[in-house]
Amino acid sequence: MQPYVYFLFLIFASGWAAGQPVRETPQQSLNRYVAFLNQSADELAGRFQLLQGYYAAAYVAPSQPHQTSTLLLRLPSSGPLNDYSYQQALVSDGLTPAEKQRLTSTTESLWGCLAKLDQTAKALETYVRLNDYQRDNLRQSDVLIGQMQSLFVQFAQERAVLMSQIRRVYRRYQPLLNTDVYLATEDGMDRILHSQQQLLDTLTFYLRTSDPSDWPVELVQQSILADAKVLDSFDNNPLGIAYPASGTIVPFRVALQSIQQLKRDAVDGYTVAARQSSEHGNAFYRALLMHYNQDLLAARDGFVNYSVSTKRLLHSPKLTPVFSLAKPTPSAKNSGQTPAFRDMEPVVFTIKPATSPALKTTVQVLSGYIEFINESLRQMHRIQLLIRNYQPTAERYRNPADAAKRAPLTYTYNEVILPVSAHQLLLTTSRSIPMPYRASVTGQLDVLFSMLTEMDGLSTELVRYTTEKQYLQDQLHRSDAILDRYADLFDLFDQKKERLYTDIRRIYESYPPASRTSAWYVSGRALLATIDRDREALFGVKRYLKAQSDHLPAMDSVTAHARTLIADEYANLNGLKRYGRSNGLCPYSPYEDVAENSLRFEKVVAAVKPVTSSTNPFESAYYFYNNELIYQYNKFSELAPADVLPTINQPDLFVFRRQPPIDSEKPVVQPVESTVQPSKPESLAGYAPNNMILLLDVSSSMSSPDKLPLLKQSIKSLLTLLRPEDQVSIVVYSGKARVALKPTSGANMAEISRVVDELKSDGDTDGNKGIQLAYKTANKHYIEAGNNRIVLATDGEFDISDDVQASVAENTQRAIFLTVFTFGKAEVNGRNLRKIARSGQGNYIHITPSNAAQQLILEAQATKMP
Repeated sequence: MQPYVYFLFLIFASGWAAGQPVRETPQQSLNRYVAFLNQSADELAGRFQLLQGYYAAAYVAPSQPHQTSTLLLRLPSSGPLNDYSYQQALVSDGLTPAEKQRLTSTTESLWGCLAKLDQTAKALETYVRLNDYQRDNLRQSDVLIGQMQSLFVQFAQERAVLMSQIRRVYRRYQPLLNTDVYLATEDGMDRILHSQQQLLDTLTFYLRTSDPSDWPVELVQQSILADAKVLDSFDNNPLGIAYPASGTIVPFRVALQSIQQLKRDAVDGYTVAARQSSEHGNAFYRALLMHYNQDLLAARDGFVNYSVSTKRLLHSPKLTPVFSLAKPTPSAKNSGQTPAFRDMEPVVFTIKPATSPALKTTVQVLSGYIEFINESLRQMHRIQLLIRNYQPTAERYRNPADAAKRAPLTYTYNEVILPVSAHQLLLTTSRSIPMPYRASVTGQLDVLFSMLTEMDGLSTELVRYTTEKQYLQDQLHRSDAILDRYADLFDLFDQKKERLYTDIRRIYESYPPASRTSAWYVSGRALLATIDRDREALFGVKRYLKAQSDHLPAMDSVTAHARTLIADEYANLNGLKRYGRSNGLCPYSPYEDVAENSLRFEKVVAAVKPVTSSTNPFESAYYFYNNELIYQYNKFSELAPADVLPTINQPDLFVFRRQPPIDSEKPVVQPVESTVQPSKPESLAGYAPNNMILLLDVSSSMSSPDKLPLLKQSIKSLLTLLRPEDQVSIVVYSGKARVALKPTSGANMAEISRVVDELKSDGDTDGNKGIQLAYKTANKHYIEAGNNRIVLATDGEFDISDDVQASVAENTQRAIFLTVFTFGKAEVNGRNLRKIARSGQGNYIHITPSNAAQQLILEAQATKMP
């Protein structure tokens, strides 16, 4: 062929090709159908959200749901139904006629279902706009919502049929080859999506949220275990996948981790209170559906999109919600007494030194045991506070005649969340611990969890006991038995957690370090040696307060180790970068804090006094140990590689001390009248109602025993005197000001006390923001002719802006006054604080152990009843 003829042929061929329509690949056509499913899912999600708000307003909010003559409802317009993706699916041309006919038929049926749902939703919108619900007491609304429920279910079923057809066609064109890394990764992602979808298919959103719900907690627990296995084997960087497709693998794994945490929180949060309605299950359903569609599925779609230059893959569709109006089956009520925990002796084992360092997974599991113990202690402390606050209140109801005249006795148990998922995962992941170590520690773990379960059951029983007013029949007999059992359990839990911790340490230390010269290992060992001495000192304090020792522990060893830590700091941390305190990744900061706080611990121990019925002298030592020593050491452990095992906190066994019941038959001995009268009566009778805002400095400098613990003591001295008409708010400032306790009636002493107990010192001071928020709270809940007063408690001077000074003076015109309490060994010489107290027409008082119990009461007595 001549060159010019060949050239003309090429021009003709290219022109002919340009005039021909380009057919899609089968994958492109199939993805059009998936796009239709995704747009349909968005349409359903929008209507689902509108329906939730409407149902809550129409059926839940009114006290009498069918008395609707004065009810005003709104239902936003859903807008026209978008058919773009539907039309695009119908014009796809990459499939055979038979394949397209089957897919199009199912797609048209789905579109018909969606259109009918849209029409029903618009009928409900019209019904609401015409206010017809005021005429028929929501009867037509009931019909329309029932129809929408059926259509949501029908759409989900037909969606599953279409997707099954799409996948069968896809596999004909793209068979699964495990040797192809793109197809293998796609299949692995789809298996994970399928497992999440299976769980969602077992769940239902209940519009009638007030009904109790049997949430499938066992199925969620099984899903947690399945996800854990997947995460353990998940490959973050499969070989052979090019960037940017490879960059979507890690986000997919992170999304699965987020879902795993969501499930764990949901299982742990399925408390007695959560079982009383469908809210818990509904919240989990919404969150899981959102994480699936917006996180997990989005990462998989990114993988498909970025792989297109190498391999054409299939998208996966979003899931659609379903809901129910049917009343869920309530959980069976347990009216019996709580069974005792299942105890067993730990398996005794002998340590055999390992020849090689521990695997990373082994160290992670051992660390998981430590975190389980710490989380258990946190929850046990909440229980201790709840029953400590319940006990004195319950005593007022021992006499049935007196109890009948009082408001009902209550016990609130909403804040405690057992580490259910952590226990469950540890039992599975402990396979990385060699036998017989594993048998021993998992057995001890089961015993601790069984003890927590009994504690949880006792509180549940106490809720039922008070709700049913059983105390009127048995004069607190069962209540006393529960409190006695708690006292035993707290002490026993303390002993058993020490045994488990000791065994975890033994197992960990049986492995040689990866490098004995590693700065992480050297400094971690030095820190732990000091922490061990601190722990011995704390246990010595405990023995002294239990009268098991006649003297406080010697602190020589603690001081010596702390001094050595400081002297060897740069040698121990050699090679580790110093970022500075403003950077949370700096290992020097927690190392230095452990050393310096260990030196301070000597003064904390020396200040401990014998226990009395009204004081808890262990609180300052326990608080300092956990927050200033263990917290810092564990922070260092978090920063380190697998060379540093965290350690455990210690409980405050003196926060609840079982008081013997009052013998109502024993004659009351009248006290001899004292010739010394208090300056003010210990009562608020005759004084105006209080709107008291406690503005508390909880910065890190307040952690000393003569500061925050003394402040708590001062607040609690007032609580027993508060009346129902008094209200207390707590505003804290440390870095950022926030309301820790909304205005709470004095009748709810237990709630106020709980918030006070949970105050912790941390961060920096921002007093100006705190003052502004305190005044905002005071004004919002102002009591006419009442004692509207802010009490600012701090340990040091800070700059006060001109705007704040002016605001303080301005608020006094409305009779909102401000008093300043200062704390610390030495009196605070605060010119700014004194000035603001004068502007606020309040007092400026330095709080000491001798006046702490009286001063806040005097502030509450500042205004006489008009």
